[in-house]
Amino acid sequence: MPLVGFPSLCEEHQKNIVSRDYGTKRKHTAVNPNGICYVTQYNIDGVVIRPGKRCDFLVINEDKKDAYLIELKGSDVEKAAEQLVETEKALSKELRSYTKHYRIVCTRCRTHAINSTKYKKLTAVKDFKRAENEMTENI
Repeated sequence: MPLVGFPSLCEEHQKNIVSRDYGTKRKHTAVNPNGICYVTQYNIDGVVIRPGKRCDFLVINEDKKDAYLIELKGSDVEKAAEQLVETEKALSKELRSYTKHYRIVCTRCRTHAINSTKYKKLTAVKDFKRAENEMTENI
């Protein structure tokens, strides 16, 4: 467990880990098939990292050493990408031995925003995925 002092929001071998933006349709579901792997989930925004830019959730597959930084956002995908990068920087020591994956689940996405140089630069060198309203993936 890399974030010492912060409790995981899920059970150790939970099958479905849902990161949800309550009051909206936005959610990310991490599927741990058959609950085989040891997983953890943390609320980053305002809990693990209080000041500054930060993403909403961190889901970790401890057995595979994969860390999923998750941002649930309305439509400002440039800001969402910045928040993911800033969270990675803030948690660099804790996540050093993990492969990082970046996820944005947005309500809608403006075409000019995803075509902007800033957005492309932030998302070009990472394992990055974006979806509207909901994303489900095996971890």
